[in-house]
Amino acid sequence: MRRRGTGLRRSPARLGAVLVATALLATACSRATYEGVDVSPYVPDAYVTEVLEALRLAGDNGSEILGAITEAPEGDREALAYLVANLPPVDLATVDGAFLLETVRLGRETRLAFPWGEDVPDDVYLRYVLPPRVSQEPLERWRPHFLAELTPRLRGIESMEEAALEVNRWCGEHVGFKPTQRRDQGVFETLASGYGRCEEMMIVHISALRSVGIPARQTWTPYWATGDNNHAWTEVWVGGDWHYAGACEPSDRLDDAWFNNSVKGAALVCSSVFGPPVAGEDVYREEERFSIVNSVGHYLAPGSLVATVTARGRPASGVPVTVSVWNFGALRAIARRETDNEGAIDLRLGDGTYFVCAGTPGAYDWGLAAIEAGSETEISLDLDDEPRFDASFWLRYSEEG
Repeated sequence: MRRRGTGLRRSPARLGAVLVATALLATACSRATYEGVDVSPYVPDAYVTEVLEALRLAGDNGSEILGAITEAPEGDREALAYLVANLPPVDLATVDGAFLLETVRLGRETRLAFPWGEDVPDDVYLRYVLPPRVSQEPLERWRPHFLAELTPRLRGIESMEEAALEVNRWCGEHVGFKPTQRRDQGVFETLASGYGRCEEMMIVHISALRSVGIPARQTWTPYWATGDNNHAWTEVWVGGDWHYAGACEPSDRLDDAWFNNSVKGAALVCSSVFGPPVAGEDVYREEERFSIVNSVGHYLAPGSLVATVTARGRPASGVPVTVSVWNFGALRAIARRETDNEGAIDLRLGDGTYFVCAGTPGAYDWGLAAIEAGSETEISLDLDDEPRFDASFWLRYSEEG
């Protein structure tokens, strides 16, 4: 009995190609499936791989997140996908689906409600308005609280800059400085007590700004170059550029705080990014779900340090290099980088002389690098050199600080 067909005869080679193509298509479809659900209709193509990985990392909580993904309105899908793709594993394992949906919904509504919302590009919005966490504080529902508190204060304000200043006035009325424990307390704990250390004040300030659609990010210096201690503060995105503010320390203008002089002599300034950095930023460190950019160029004219490490006469790749300043009576690391395939690191720094060390306790070398604004300083370190123990040196920094 003859079987009815399409009238097309397939050669064995063509049939094999069809079978391979079919198998590849089935594999591609399976890769977009979680617990039997194809996520591709709900997740933009650019985020499918990252979202599936996030669902896997979520463990037993994956089904909770999946529910939010399939329930989200079409207009919220990109923001939700970006949020899920970049949440840290600790949040993926515990976050509530309703929290995710509320976060993206309020972010969208806020963007439409305030006059400055339309001025924020998507890449800036996703990284600096949408994130539900600033640092290491507990994950909390602070958006509804701040919206209720700040909306009346911002009524009639058309300028993002004026709104940012008014938000900081409100924050200054509710939070003051006082040292607390090492681990960051949450937004509501800080508001209830009325005080926090600099990072906790910054967490409240950034959360408040984000709640009304103003991009903001965590910024800090690991150690001051011209005095003891370190500091954390807020950077606000206004007019297409970043500006600094003392968190919960109001001023009548941006780029004005008690640390004005200190930051002009800073060695290194870092800012955190939720997810990958925006194109063009000076990346200090990039991880799977967050990045750190070097913001020192927003505060002063930096120079460039190029440190090259060799071993056995050849470039040594993957070698840790530490750059230090003198703080609290000892050398304190402000930057740690690993050498690239050419055995080098490249780092922008403020004016000053830095202690640079490469290697491990078993094989290392060190030297001093004097950085000047607008110039490139090269230093060569050889892991085969005999370590020096009896050297003395001076570290000098800009008089601006």
